[in-house]
Amino acid sequence: MSTVSTFSGFTMARLGIMASSKAMEVTGNNISNINTPGYTRQSLDQRALFVGGADVYSSQFDVRVGAGALTTGVSQLRDPYLDIRFRNENAKVGFYEGKYDILQSLSLIMNEVAKGEEDGGVMEKQFNDILEQLQVMNTEHAGDKSYDSAVRKSAEALVQLFHTYSESIDKVLTNTQAEFKENIGEVNRLLTKLRELNESIKKAEISSGALSDAERKEGMIGERGQQALELRDERNTIIDELSKLIPIDVKYSDESIGAGMTVEKLTITLKGNSDAVLVDGVYRGQLSVQEDPKNPGNEDPYLRLQISVLENGLGQKMAVNKPGGEVYKIKDQELKSGTLQAQREMLTKVGEYSSKDEIAMDPNASTKRGIRYYQNALDALAQKFASIFNEANMKDKDGFMLVNPATGDYLKYNGDPDTATDAEKADLNNYDVVTEPVIDGAGALFSNNGDDNDPSGITAGNISISYNWSHETTHVIQTRDPAKNHLSTANDNIAHLIAQMQADHAYAPGDLGNTNHNPVPGNAAANGDAFYTGSFQGMLTYINNMLGNDQKATGDILDNFYASSQKLDLDRESVSGVDLNDEAVNMMQLQKSYSASCRLLTTIDELLDKLINGTGVAGR
Repeated sequence: MSTVSTFSGFTMARLGIMASSKAMEVTGNNISNINTPGYTRQSLDQRALFVGGADVYSSQFDVRVGAGALTTGVSQLRDPYLDIRFRNENAKVGFYEGKYDILQSLSLIMNEVAKGEEDGGVMEKQFNDILEQLQVMNTEHAGDKSYDSAVRKSAEALVQLFHTYSESIDKVLTNTQAEFKENIGEVNRLLTKLRELNESIKKAEISSGALSDAERKEGMIGERGQQALELRDERNTIIDELSKLIPIDVKYSDESIGAGMTVEKLTITLKGNSDAVLVDGVYRGQLSVQEDPKNPGNEDPYLRLQISVLENGLGQKMAVNKPGGEVYKIKDQELKSGTLQAQREMLTKVGEYSSKDEIAMDPNASTKRGIRYYQNALDALAQKFASIFNEANMKDKDGFMLVNPATGDYLKYNGDPDTATDAEKADLNNYDVVTEPVIDGAGALFSNNGDDNDPSGITAGNISISYNWSHETTHVIQTRDPAKNHLSTANDNIAHLIAQMQADHAYAPGDLGNTNHNPVPGNAAANGDAFYTGSFQGMLTYINNMLGNDQKATGDILDNFYASSQKLDLDRESVSGVDLNDEAVNMMQLQKSYSASCRLLTTIDELLDKLINGTGVAGR
């Protein structure tokens, strides 16, 4: 025979009413936050209540019945695996999105097709105009100053285009550098916010009931974290933002607070490296650019980053013998994704112009073309164009110098021209300074400054019409043969320039010398071979094709990763998001369970009334 507790039914009914009522509150909270960004759907945790022990009147025929439902807390519906996958994809989206934005800015500058008309782009058209003016000069009258002026004006227009392109690319570089620094600041702000949230969540857990080891082993939840669910939502949103800027690993563990009690601890590290700690509970690090190892006090030219020693809100540092207790220097390619890495590469990678040091840091450096690569490529085109025109106007047909490139003085070879070697022709000591040029009008056509005639160190940013050409002291010489100097019909040099405008020229990384735009200026390229051979217009097309192909490839990859991240986010939303249909079904179920519990209470009351007041009165 089983013993029955007289009033246990009341307890069951009361617990049922309480569970249904609390679950209805959770459902109402979910519906209220259906449009709240980052909100995670919540559910009531409950378990069957079991009362152990033996009754005084127990027997072997007793049938044990549960004691009702016990609410143990409120939890969030999240899939940790989907969070990990989404954040990994989000970092890749951040990388290719950051790279694509910069390439698009460069494309708006260099896009010759969009700017040009009919036959080509603006700069290509200007190259063709110079060629056309030379052809007119060659056909009409080589020595007429009006035709030389037409060539000069066309060259001035080309020079202005070089300046415009160079200044625009410089602006993209400056803006990207500023954005890179802003994003470092944004990462640091997010890390600080995560530390503050971790501290608030920890306090909430302690105040609402931390778990003991025994309770944890039994799988009990209690009210732990119940007061911190909304803080967890905010923290997850910030972690998502952080994952787009840098690739991260997120780990949750138990932290002892003494007396056998533990609370949850969040640890964030760089992806794949547990030693590179960004956040460890109430401690957080800060990102900054490393110091240049070769020039202390200056920033690393390659913008490599470092993580500071972790600190808590009181400024106390992490112990040295623990991860995060020392400054961690991030290697060049340790960050595989994220917006910061994309901006780093676009600010520092120079493709074929990469030095041995740069290739040692990144074996794939010669295939990564950032902003500085396009600065170098444009400089190479400007320098090649200027050097060919200057050489044609400063040397005779046999290679003897007509003008001192450094001073602009007229020169005449003082040795035997028939036996002179190339080295002797290039040695200024073998020349005498003369007052009249060996060939009329000889001199530099292009210089690095419009106020002088210095042809050295010409770049797209400084190429200018030389002072003497702009003041008509120098002009495009008719002939490179001193014997034909005064012949009005001589035009071999003009024909030579026309041929050079149409000829193929080799472009090698070493051509720029100390004027390159590498992160460490003047660092010699590891590969001295020409990376392109073609005409001036062909080189311009090559630069645009390289930029266009890189932009298209980056855009295609970005589309794939973006689509993947969106699908993963939708998958997360299907688990964590609030669905009105589900909540409506829950409300109907809870309404019925609440009514049933109330009915159970009424029925038990009637039974007990009959038992107490009706027993022994039948038949009276």
